[in-house]
This record gives sequence, structure tokens and C-alpha cells, in this order.
Amino acid sequence: MREYTLTDTPAALHYRLHVGSLAFSSSISYTSIPGWSDVFAAMPARQNVLRLVSALIAWDAMRFLALGGERLVLPPGLPCDAVISAMWRRCFLNQFGEWRYRNGIRYRGSAPELVSPPGSPADEVRGGGGTSHTAGRALLTNGGGKDTLAGMMILGRSGIDHDVYEAYLPVGGDHALQRHLLENLRVGAEAQRTEVVRVYVHDDFYSRSAAEFTDAGVTVDHYRTDFAVGHTANYIGYIPVLLHGGYDRVWFNIERSADDPHVVWGGEEISHQWCKSREYQSISSLLFSELTGCDWFMGFESTLRGLYDHAIYRIVATRPDLLLRTHSCNYGKPWCGRCPKCCFCYLMTTAFLGENYARRLLGAEESPLADPRNLPVWESLMDSSRVAWECVPSHQEIVTAADQCLARGVDYPVLRRYAPERAAADRLRRRFLDIDWPNVSAPVAAAVRDLAAHPVLPPQVR
Repeated sequence: MREYTLTDTPAALHYRLHVGSLAFSSSISYTSIPGWSDVFAAMPARQNVLRLVSALIAWDAMRFLALGGERLVLPPGLPCDAVISAMWRRCFLNQFGEWRYRNGIRYRGSAPELVSPPGSPADEVRGGGGTSHTAGRALLTNGGGKDTLAGMMILGRSGIDHDVYEAYLPVGGDHALQRHLLENLRVGAEAQRTEVVRVYVHDDFYSRSAAEFTDAGVTVDHYRTDFAVGHTANYIGYIPVLLHGGYDRVWFNIERSADDPHVVWGGEEISHQWCKSREYQSISSLLFSELTGCDWFMGFESTLRGLYDHAIYRIVATRPDLLLRTHSCNYGKPWCGRCPKCCFCYLMTTAFLGENYARRLLGAEESPLADPRNLPVWESLMDSSRVAWECVPSHQEIVTAADQCLARGVDYPVLRRYAPERAAADRLRRRFLDIDWPNVSAPVAAAVRDLAAHPVLPPQVR
């Protein structure tokens, strides 16, 4: 990494780095923060200021190691101590486990290194002198999908005072479209007045052609997939927002299956969704106090940790008007209708609200269940020997939804091919509608209980 700058009005972080012969730039703009002095003044220890800046860059820049690097060298003047380096290495190995597995990549060492140039003088950055006072308000992340809708319904029923966090990312395409889609859901679902914390992320990583990477000697398999973007799983990037706003808790909307691994590789559990795991949330909560010296942050949590997708759809199916405002596609927002995420959402929506409604949700003229081009996608979702590599639940949960579609009279060969026998489907359905109450956070437990009490119609005979 050659250089970085911090600018104000609003607070923004910019950096440039080189990977072999390729040069890249990235920037994160915190539109709700007037300037960096408003962030640093909240930190009681001045020596932590540059450590925080180092971590912000290091976690954001993880994705550039998808180009094959084994060493991330921070810009001159930024420190890198053993504590932060060890946490960064652990997060990298887990967050990029899928990328390593799919490309068959092993490191000469146990993991890439995060280092700072030796002997470089530290820049002068003013900060410190803050107190442990917090405003005691929560922040809810808005990802725009049905999980966010369920989370908004749960926090609304709980009466928890909160603001909303929205990030606009390079992987999501046009920022104006992203903002419109997120705002459309928030305005419809939020009954109370909330402030919106907006973060814009720009880089020139995704605008590069595969040919440019190939010419530079880079293996390009899977380098553009969603998991390889530091922004989408960068809890460290929330820290400036938390310090400035005094938020003592961040609510994500992450389902129960996010902690389940997809494959085991050489004894190592590999998960596409590790960035949503309880482990990463715990590490990030510890990093907040380690980097800031503040003791008032209560942590990153989830409104949905104790619920499988069947239980979540049972909740959002009570608000079909709001479900129409959601989107989940990472490739052609709001819906491409062809990727694993779109097909999964179509199947689950059909299972709970019928196929006519599901077509309306995705804007589909032809059923994705009937399109022969989608057969490989359905196989990845329902065949236990395959992996979809998207933020979708287990094969068992998906084939249970296939049975539920058949019970509704939605009949396609792909559903009959994978749907379990009725007795097995009934057992699985009870399992996936069950709520793991010990993993439901106490502040939202009563609301989850109320919303999940919505009756599920028994399946009809096929």
C-alpha cells in the first residue's frame, strides 16, 4: 500500500495499493460524519487513533489478496501490532475460506501476513480525550432482503429505539439504484422516525476485466464473487459510525443456518457465510474495545439468530405488501431470476405465498422452476453432493420448501426429483419452524415469539 488520506465533509478514507503490476484505489465515505475529528475525539486514548486507521484499511483491503498475494503491507506511518495482526489473519482465513477452497490455494505460511513498513514515522493525527459515555441507541443494518424486513418487524414490535445503516457497494452495481431499493423497503417497513446512516464505497477493482488480471498472471477464478469483497463483511468499517453516533449495539438480521459449514477441507470447515457467523461478530466486538479503548459497546447481534429460513418466511409472509419491496440478488438488482439466491427466494416465496405472488415479486414472466437453464442452479441448491456458494440455507431446508410447493399444487419435475417423502418432509418442516430460544437475544425474544406465532397451513395431500 503506497498511500492513504483522510478527508472531511464528510469523513472519508482513501487509499491506493499495488498488487504486482496492477494498481488499485478504494474509498469509504461516511456521509453522516462531518469529519474525522468527530470520530477520534470519542476515543479516550490518543495512541489508538492510528491503530484504528490501520485496521480500517487492513480489513477493507483483504479482498485484494484474492489476486494471489501473501503479504499486505500497510502505508508508511500506520502501526501494526501483534494483536491486530493475529485477529486479521484469523478473519482472513475464515472469510476467504471459500475462495481458498475453490481455487485450491494453500499458503507457504499458515496465513498471509499483515505488516507495517519498518522505521516509518507516524503521521500526526489529533484525537483522544473522549469519555465512556454512550447515547444508548441501536443501529439496524438494512440489506434490503426478507431478513431485513423480518428484523425491522421484530425491532418495531420490541419498541427498540434504533437508527438504520445502509451501505452502497461496488458489488451491487449502480449506487443510486442500491439507495432507491434500500429506501423503498425502509420507508415501507419503518413505522417510527429513524435516522439513516449512509456509507458509500467506491473502488476500481470490479471495473477491471478478467483479461487484465490474466495478463498480469493472476488466477481469476471466483475473484469477483460476493465473499471476496471486504466491504460486505467488514464489521470493522462500522467503528467510525459507532464512535460518532454513540451506538451501543448493532443489529444484523442473520439467520440460524449462517453458522453451518458448507464443506470440510483437510479438516477445516469452509463456509460461504462465515462473515455472518457468531464467531466473527464476537471477534469484531472485541476488536471495537481493543481499537478504541471504549468499554460501552454491547456488541454485534442478530435479530434472527435462533430462526431458520422457514420460520423467517412465516413471519414475513404476514406482510406480503412489504415483502414486495425486498430484493436479494447480488448480480442484477433487484432480481436477475437466474442465480442461486433468486431461485431460492422464488422457491421459498412460492412455498408460503404461492407461485403467482412469487412471479410478481421477481418480475418473472416464466417460472424459474420451468426454465431449463436454471437446472444447474436447482441442483446446487437441492442436491446434497453440491454447493450453491451463496447465502442460502442447507439442502434439507430447501427440499422441505420443495415439498411445500408440491402441497400447494405447484408441480414441476425439478420439485418432484428432490422433494423428500411426506413423512420426512413433515419432520423436517417441524425442525425448521422450531426456534432455538437460547440463541434468541433477550431484548427481542418477546417480539419473535409473537410474530412467529403466525399459523402455518398444513400441507395438502399431493
